[in-house]
Amino acid sequence: MERQDHWLLQELEAIFHTSYQSIFVTDRHGKVLRVSESVAHTCGLAPEELIGENVYDLERRKIFYPSVTRSVLESGKKESIVQHTRSGNTLLVEAIPIRSESGEIIRIIAISKDISEINHLQKQLAELTNLMEGYQKELLRLKQETLEETTFIVKSKAMIKVTELMHTVAYSDASVLILGETGVGKQVVATHIHQWSDRKEKPFITINCGAIPENLLETELFGYESGAFSGAKKGGKLGIFELANGGTVFLDEISELPLHLQVKLLRVLQERKVMRVGGAKEHDVDIRVLTATNQNLEEMVQRKKFRQDLYYRIHVIPMLIPPLRERKEDIYDLTIHFLERFNQKYNKKRFLSEHQLQLLLRYQWPGNVRELENTVERFVVTGQIFDSLLEDEQLPSVEHYETKRNTNPLHLPTVLKNVERDLLLQAKRECRTTREMADYLGIHQSTVVRKLQSHDLID
Repeated sequence: MERQDHWLLQELEAIFHTSYQSIFVTDRHGKVLRVSESVAHTCGLAPEELIGENVYDLERRKIFYPSVTRSVLESGKKESIVQHTRSGNTLLVEAIPIRSESGEIIRIIAISKDISEINHLQKQLAELTNLMEGYQKELLRLKQETLEETTFIVKSKAMIKVTELMHTVAYSDASVLILGETGVGKQVVATHIHQWSDRKEKPFITINCGAIPENLLETELFGYESGAFSGAKKGGKLGIFELANGGTVFLDEISELPLHLQVKLLRVLQERKVMRVGGAKEHDVDIRVLTATNQNLEEMVQRKKFRQDLYYRIHVIPMLIPPLRERKEDIYDLTIHFLERFNQKYNKKRFLSEHQLQLLLRYQWPGNVRELENTVERFVVTGQIFDSLLEDEQLPSVEHYETKRNTNPLHLPTVLKNVERDLLLQAKRECRTTREMADYLGIHQSTVVRKLQSHDLID
C-alpha cells in the first residue's frame, strides 16, 4: 500500500510540474504552499520566489490581478476569472476550495490557462475584420464615385434621343458603333450601355486602339502562348477578349486598328473565337464588343484603309453623339455636375458667377465635354483659397483660342505647350489616323500618341 502511494505521489508530482497549465496551492490564509513550474512563464517569477508569499500581497504588487484565491476565500465557493500578470500575460483561472471534515477551507487550488495567444488572435481577427469592413466601404465608395463620375447628364433633345437608344440596345448583344468628335463622351456612353445590360456584373474592359503601338496591340487583344516570341512570359498571357469573357469589350478609336488585326477581330465578332499569338487552338469567348471612332469609316473603306466586311459587322447600330456646341442646353447642368464633384474631391466651395456661366455657354468647346470638365476642375483647383470667384481671363475666351491674342506675359514653356497643343488639334482636324498625323507633323507615330495623351486629346 505504501509502495502504491509512493508511485501515485510521483505521478501526481510529474503531472504537477509538467502541466502546461499553472497550478497554485494556497492555505486558508492565502499563503502560497506550492506552485507548478509553468508559473515562471505566466507570472515572470520562479516557483521559489512565490512559495511563502501571500496572494493578497502578490495582488497588491500586481504580480497577478485580480486574485482568484481571494475571491474563493470571500465567497467560499468555486470561482473563475480572467487574470492579468505583470509579465503581460492574460490567464483564464479557475479555483476550488478544499474543505476539512468539519467543512472548513484548508486549501485552495487554482489552475490557470494562458489565453494571451487567443486574445492576440482575437485582436488580430478584430483588426482584420475592421480592415475588411474598411476595404468594403472604400470599394463601395469607389464604385459609387465611379458611377457618379460617369453620370449621364442630358437635357437637350438630341442627347435624350441618344439615351433612349442606349437603353434600347443595352439589353441586346448587337454591335454598336459610337460616333462623335473627340471628348464628346463616347466612353461614358459605352460604360452606361454595359451598366444597363445583363452583363453588368461581368468585366468591362476598354482599350484605345490608337494609344498602343502596333507591335503590342495584337498581344493585348488576343494574348499569346508560352514561347510565342522572344521575351514572352512563361505560361503565356490572356488577351482582353478572354479576360472580358462574359462581359463587354470597348474598342475606342477602332479606325486605328491595323488591317491585319481587323481580319482577326472580324473572326472574333463572327465566330466568338480567339486564337492567341503563337497558338494553334481557338478559345471560345462570350463577349459583347462596342466600338467608337471620331473618323468617317465609310470614307476609310473607300480608301481601303478599313475593311468593308468589318465595317458592316460593327455598324449594326450606329450611335452619333453630337458635339457640345450643338447641345448648349447640356452645358449648364454638366458644369454644375462637374463643379459639385470637384468641390467634393478637393474639399472646396467654389461657385461660378452668372457672368462666368454665360462665358461658358457662349464658348464653342472644340474639346467638347472633356474640355468643359477640365476647365471646371482647373477653376476649382487654382482659385484662391478664400476667393469664391475666378477671374474671367482664366476661363476660356469667347473667341476661338487659335485667333486669340494674349496680352499677358507668358512663361516660355507655357507658350510652347500651347503651341504644341494647337498643332496637335490642327493635325487631328486634317488627318484621320495617328499615322497620318505623324506624317503631317513629321514625327513618329508613338510620339504623336504620347503627346496626344499628355494633352488629354485621346478619345
